[in-house]
This record gives sequence, C-alpha cells and structure tokens, in this order.
Amino acid sequence: MSIIRVSESIYIIDTLAFGYENCVASYLIKGDKYALIDVGYASTYRNVINALNKAGIDINDIKYIIPTHVHLDHSGATGHLMQNMKNAIVVAHERASKHLIDPKRLIESSKEVYGEYILNNYIGLPIPVQSDKIIVVKDELELKLGNLTIKCIYAPGHAPHQITVYIEEMKYLITADSVGIIYPFLNVMIPTTPPPSFNAEQAIDTLNKLSSYELKTLLIPHFGIRNDSLFVFEETKKKIKEYIEIIKNLRNKNLNFDDMLNELIKKVSEEANISPSQLHPYAVQSLRISLMGILNYLTKK
Repeated sequence: MSIIRVSESIYIIDTLAFGYENCVASYLIKGDKYALIDVGYASTYRNVINALNKAGIDINDIKYIIPTHVHLDHSGATGHLMQNMKNAIVVAHERASKHLIDPKRLIESSKEVYGEYILNNYIGLPIPVQSDKIIVVKDELELKLGNLTIKCIYAPGHAPHQITVYIEEMKYLITADSVGIIYPFLNVMIPTTPPPSFNAEQAIDTLNKLSSYELKTLLIPHFGIRNDSLFVFEETKKKIKEYIEIIKNLRNKNLNFDDMLNELIKKVSEEANISPSQLHPYAVQSLRISLMGILNYLTKK
C-alpha cells in the first residue's frame, strides 16, 4: 500500500518509513484546493511524491503542507517537498516555524534521540523552509479548501509545537501524535511520549479538549483510520498514566535503560500474544523513544 482513497476527499499515503509499511502516514485532503498533512521523514519524501503521482494528483495543486509538529517523522520531508511543490505554503505552529526555517537544533536533538547512524541512513536530514513561505498557527487557524474548511488546533503535550487538523464538514480529525500508536500489525497501543518536551498533564488536557469536538473519524499518523474516537482518547490517557507508573517503578529498582526497555518489550509482546523476538522493529523503536521521553518527564517532576 502506498496510497489509498479513504473517501471522496481523503487519501492516506504510506510514507514507508525505514522501508516498513503501516508505520508513518501522511494524509491528503482534497477540496477545491489540496492540503497535505504530515509528510514523513526526509528520506521518504520521494515516496510521498510517487504516491501522489500514482493517484493522478498534480503536486503543483498542493496548496498547503501542514506538518503537525517538527518531529522528523512528521516534518522531515517538508523542505524537500517545498522544492518540488512550487505553489505550496507551509502551515505550522508558531513554536515549530523557527525549526522549519533553521533545522540545526532539530537535527542535533534528533541525533541525541536516534544516533547519528540512524539519522543519516534511515531518517535523512531536513532542509530549511523559507520564512515567507510559512503561515503561523497560534491557538487556532481556519483555512478554506474551497468546499472544505479545516481548522488547525493547538494540541500540546506530545510536543509544545503540535497542532491537530479538524475537517469541519466531514467531522474528521487528523490527530497528530495527540493519541497513542496503534500499528495495524500490532493492535496494542503504545503511548507517544517522546523527549525532550513530553508533558503528561498537557497531553491529557489536549485529549479532553479534542473530545469536545463532534468527531466521526480519526486519521492517525501511526497508523490509519479509526471510527472509535472516544475509545482511542480514553485508551491514550490510560496508557500515558500506566506507562508513567511502570517506568517510575522500574527506575526505582535502579534498572538501566536497556533493562527497562526489555521490560516494556515483554509487556507489549504479552498484550499482543507474541514472543518478544516477534515484536516489529519499528514498534521497538517507538517503545525506546517513549521510554526516553517519560524518563525525561519524570526527571523534571
């Protein structure tokens, strides 16, 4: 799967992160104008272009590129796509825009999380976006795609520069990482709690805010389409609280990082009824990053 039409106006694009299917999604909203929400890693930007071409979509018809936040699985391809999508404008939160204009600090932070080898060989490096090509979101911004209205809604917690995108007429929400990870090949939720700025209280407040919207469908970056928004929101809150307590207990036992990660791998494998050796490598990477983020969060408490 590279691109699938979800409805008359929505496409899901599999960016094929790290070469894996069903891990990192991009979404195309097709009104009288087009908006591309989340764009994957720098290393996979050609996969996004090829998918759009496959669907018969002229990339010069893309009006808005909207990275929901600047973590590289959501924003890394932005500058590369802007070089190809000549009529596009980037829409991002005001706290994200500076990192899109000058990604040096973002690159350094990503090296700390992933390591230089993975960054260079699997993720790829973001390139700058011109400042005059960015529209800034504060608390909320409404954009018209002709017959469709989208609202960019500030959604901190996972990151202080995150927005979600609500398609008003359809009652669809592109969630960003405000909700947990539910890979189709795993069907067990992993909370999205990365360093350096995960904040549990803000994340739960954001979920409470989003649950006040009339919602028919969630479009999740990791990964796919859900029609049970209340369950997803409540399960995300539950998993955030559960993982914080588990990791707090593991830390109190003075376990090292690798041992803590192995405990989480065992937990998820048991929930999925598989052996730890069968856990998908991208899910292991997700657990590793979530562990790093919660440890960082607990240090700040």
